[in-house]
Amino acid sequence: MKKLDNIIGIVGIVFVFAALIWYSISQVWQVYHWVLLLLGIIGLGYFGFVFYKNREKAVSKRSLKYGSNVTLQVIVVLAIIAMLAFITTRRHFRFDWTSTNLYSLSDQTIKILDNLKKDVKITAFFKTSEQRRARDLLDEYNYRSSHLTYQFIDPDERPEVAKQYGIRKYGTLAVESGLKKELVEKMTEANITNAIIKVTRDKEKVIYFLTGHGERSINDESAEGYKNAVDAIKKENYLVRELNLVRSKNVPDSCTVLAIVGPKTNFFPGELDSIKKYLDNGGKLLLMVDPEHPSDIADFAAKYRVMIGNDMVIDVSGMGQLFGAGPGMPLVTKYDSNNQITKDFNIMTFYPLACSVTPMKDKDGFKITELLKTSGNSWADTDYQNGKVAYDPEKDKKGPITLGVVVEKSGSKGKTVLVIFGDSDFAKNGFFKNQGNRNLFLNTVNYLAEEEDLISIRPKEVDDRRLTMTQADVKGLFYLVVIAIPLLVIILGVVIFIRRNR
Repeated sequence: MKKLDNIIGIVGIVFVFAALIWYSISQVWQVYHWVLLLLGIIGLGYFGFVFYKNREKAVSKRSLKYGSNVTLQVIVVLAIIAMLAFITTRRHFRFDWTSTNLYSLSDQTIKILDNLKKDVKITAFFKTSEQRRARDLLDEYNYRSSHLTYQFIDPDERPEVAKQYGIRKYGTLAVESGLKKELVEKMTEANITNAIIKVTRDKEKVIYFLTGHGERSINDESAEGYKNAVDAIKKENYLVRELNLVRSKNVPDSCTVLAIVGPKTNFFPGELDSIKKYLDNGGKLLLMVDPEHPSDIADFAAKYRVMIGNDMVIDVSGMGQLFGAGPGMPLVTKYDSNNQITKDFNIMTFYPLACSVTPMKDKDGFKITELLKTSGNSWADTDYQNGKVAYDPEKDKKGPITLGVVVEKSGSKGKTVLVIFGDSDFAKNGFFKNQGNRNLFLNTVNYLAEEEDLISIRPKEVDDRRLTMTQADVKGLFYLVVIAIPLLVIILGVVIFIRRNR
């Protein structure tokens, strides 16, 4: 009889919780919810009546002592849990164990957030049912910087706020800092980070690309053009313009960085003088040449104690074969670890048809850093024009061969900086997105523009492997994991306790 009374009590508890959980998931109270609830209450009432009727009035000292010990242990455990909860609210760490680091920010974003000095507010306009995915990413931003806050607004519930921000579709983010505001219509890490850069940057910086000497076109979408590289620069929130020195005579005062990319013909009289004047006033120059470069640009580089070779770098290490490349496309894995452009840079880059770029022994006060070098199984071939390449110890230079240098010198009017590469192909459309080429090019531009916070490995697209669940699925899982399983453990513990104390 006693066993039957216990069963009725347990069934009563199950019925009551089943009715409440079922309603919580469905959000609709039906007749069967009433039936379950009433049956449960009746069962619990019957069990309570029988229990209090038959229970012993006296409690033994042993039972009291045992119960006191159990109570004390429970209090200690709860105190430890409360202490841990208190500590973790102030000192906590986040770990990303997804296979593609889905919830991890890129090095570039982390750098920007760590150095954020201005307050940034993000207002996310999402439907209430669609906010979870966006919250995962914004939580990462908020976790990395106390200067960044965010809030969600459902445009259907607060249309006046959406109208105030000029929101036209769901899923738009408004990124604000001071009086500046940027709208992000496609929510990706790259877009959010770029918007943060734009609203926190004090002034717009301009990258000028020189024209008139057969340089690679910034508007050319073919494999030989620089459209992809320029688009990437614009995403870093720079302005990009073309410059013809024959027309303008001088480098504009608004120029942050002057880029000369793959010139094929000699310069007109006075052009190099204008560039030298710009550099002497603390200008920044990115010079990218190829094996068949104009002679006067090599003479210009020599003024800054850099010798651009009349050669082609050949690499027979076999590393290029991994990417379907021949010996005329050297791969580089050795970088200067101190310069900001290549610090912590551990990605391969490769350079189709490159020439050597070598610092002179007499540096005349210039600080010259050899940025990247080929492997020891390479050489700079001086007789490449005949179509047959072979190492000649009397004419050719044995590797490792330097393919890029940074030249710096501080003066009364500012710091002059040149970055010279013996190849312009590595950043053209056909190779820009391969391996580390994109990151190296953008790091160089950011270094010259004195935006060192942007020098890093940029966000990559990742596979979204998250499980999409409805609200009912989430609640069902919650009740199973958080309530049902722990409750089952408690019931089993009570049953074992009762049996041991009979």
